[in-house]
Amino acid sequence: MKKNIKVAIPLKTNSERVPNKNLRPFYNEESLFDVKAKQLLKVFQPHDVLVSSENPKVENLVKHYGFKFHLRDIALTKSSARENQIVKTIVDAIEDKTCDVMWVQVTQPLFDEFDRIVDLWENLSEEYDSLAVVKKISHHILDQNGNPINFNFGYWHKISQDLPLLYEVTWSAFIMSRSMLNETYYQIGRNPYLYDTSKPLVDINNLTEFEVAQILFEHYQKKYVSLI
Repeated sequence: MKKNIKVAIPLKTNSERVPNKNLRPFYNEESLFDVKAKQLLKVFQPHDVLVSSENPKVENLVKHYGFKFHLRDIALTKSSARENQIVKTIVDAIEDKTCDVMWVQVTQPLFDEFDRIVDLWENLSEEYDSLAVVKKISHHILDQNGNPINFNFGYWHKISQDLPLLYEVTWSAFIMSRSMLNETYYQIGRNPYLYDTSKPLVDINNLTEFEVAQILFEHYQKKYVSLI
């Protein structure tokens, strides 16, 4: 049975480390938002996507893609805002109160496996209350004090292939069941399915990461075109 899924995109325009990060030119004069919008439209209908921003000027861009627009209180774009407050405000703006919700960040332009995770979600056991896109950590990790996290110091330390499995939350996409949302209003539930992507990802938090993501994105775009 096909599940009812809507998409929520938090899109703030007051980024401090990379000014106007989500809407500045990223690839061929298109922004991170433009890139993500086109990726999502390969899987979803425009009316299934809601974009939440504190900036009313974003509405025209959002409606260009046929998406729904939600004007968010600017206080919910600050670091002081609690995550469950942000999630609840945006999810509650979706008209359908019974649907599951895919939460998508535009700051991971290299992630484009939405068809795959939707198919997985539709066929997952009901025991899973959410799906999180993650990436396997396959290297040796130290904490801020130089203490080993996933290995022990010494000539006997495990090689990377034998390290315990750890995963990084990529913040590229989550799928949240309606029952879990009604209880927690958070992106990850008590029993998430971990979708381990093999794609190289760059979470854009500063200008250097923005530029690295541009280079990688252009490389894979050219590679894709050459295969057609």
